[in-house]
Amino acid sequence: MTTRVDLALQKYSGHETGIHLLAERDPSGNQKYLDWGAKMLAAGQALAPEIADVLDLYHRFRGQPYVHGRVRRFADRVHPDVYTYRPQDFASLRDHLIKLKRVQDRKAKKRERLYRIEGAVEADVVHDSSDLLVRHVKNKQASVHYGLGTKWCIAMLREGYFEDYDAQNATFFFFERKAKRGDDFDKVCLMVPRGSWAPGEDDFIAFTATDQRVGLMRLAHVYGPDFFGVLQRVHAVSERYPGSAIAQVYAGTASAEQLATVFALLGRGEFTRVHAVDATLEAIACNDAAPWSLLEEVARRARALVAAAMRRSKLRIHYHRRGRAGSTPEIVRVIEAALVVHPATPADARERLARQLRRRKIGVEDVRRVDREGRVGVQYDPPVRDGRWRAHYRRRLRRSTPKQLRAWADSLERRAARARKSAEKLEVAKMEKLAKAKKKCAAAAKRRS
Repeated sequence: MTTRVDLALQKYSGHETGIHLLAERDPSGNQKYLDWGAKMLAAGQALAPEIADVLDLYHRFRGQPYVHGRVRRFADRVHPDVYTYRPQDFASLRDHLIKLKRVQDRKAKKRERLYRIEGAVEADVVHDSSDLLVRHVKNKQASVHYGLGTKWCIAMLREGYFEDYDAQNATFFFFERKAKRGDDFDKVCLMVPRGSWAPGEDDFIAFTATDQRVGLMRLAHVYGPDFFGVLQRVHAVSERYPGSAIAQVYAGTASAEQLATVFALLGRGEFTRVHAVDATLEAIACNDAAPWSLLEEVARRARALVAAAMRRSKLRIHYHRRGRAGSTPEIVRVIEAALVVHPATPADARERLARQLRRRKIGVEDVRRVDREGRVGVQYDPPVRDGRWRAHYRRRLRRSTPKQLRAWADSLERRAARARKSAEKLEVAKMEKLAKAKKKCAAAAKRRS
């Protein structure tokens, strides 16, 4: 190594300070870039610190394709031999390497945001002995934090499994060995179903770190005879713990503060599944404790929240929970129906909502609250083509211009033509099927004779 420094000093005299700096910062470990850096320095392409920075980037990205805009061209790469770059190529090489660094930094920041836990980690220690620590995990942040290194679905930051269980009022307790043994029982998740959920299930459901379900006797064999005493404390804590805010919202018994908290979680994108977002919005609108200010905010932001959930889940189709898609998302009709029967809705707003529902062909008298397996919601009958809707079409005829009526008539003619064509195809298929059946019967009769 000393020889390379001496050779560079002899070859490029007058640049001793810069050459020593390049030798100290050479990223290769054996100063194999030193002669090239000294050549750039002697050619006056840049000062020694800048050349050293370029060599750091080159050592990191050598062999990788250049970035042209946001597209990488694999036929054009950073050459693995730095000595192929001449002094006049220095500026171009530096620009390409800086682009590669920026792309990598953007990806690193995106990855950091993806796995960063935001919010407080809420967990209480239930049992603490010389060899075992048991925590009561109260929120998703705690589940992700203390479930690190496991395959539990509730420990996935960007999935909504914890919210699903939390909405069903289940409680979670994490068992963790203080002295790791490197097996599946270093961390164990114990779930306690509560209320009417999961009838027929055991009182305790346990999963190892690899998400394999195990029995309590197996855990007692692993953790020792004190395990059943720990279970008694776990059961007592679970019984005393009030239902989570999401569970209270789903049950229709949440307070105004709990409703505001859950709605804030929706706004921050904590619910990653589309069905969880619209089900929670519907449940909030069906809680009597919800103030009108919150209900107005729910109605105003419902469409945007569901659309954001669709983008997060990368759905390529429209999400409609009740089947047929229309020009208005189903969640808007659901929220409007829930607000029509909500006791906190002012009279003028109730009249306005009723008119909107009638325009959507939903009768206000058909709207009613229901209980969907422990979750409050609203239900309404599908529109019926009776006198009310005939009157609607008569009003449409009176209010339309001649141009609109002609366009409507043309649309009906096209639909009628398509229906006639479909009917003709069905008739031809029916006749062919009948002819085949007759031919088959004739052949059978001939064989019998």
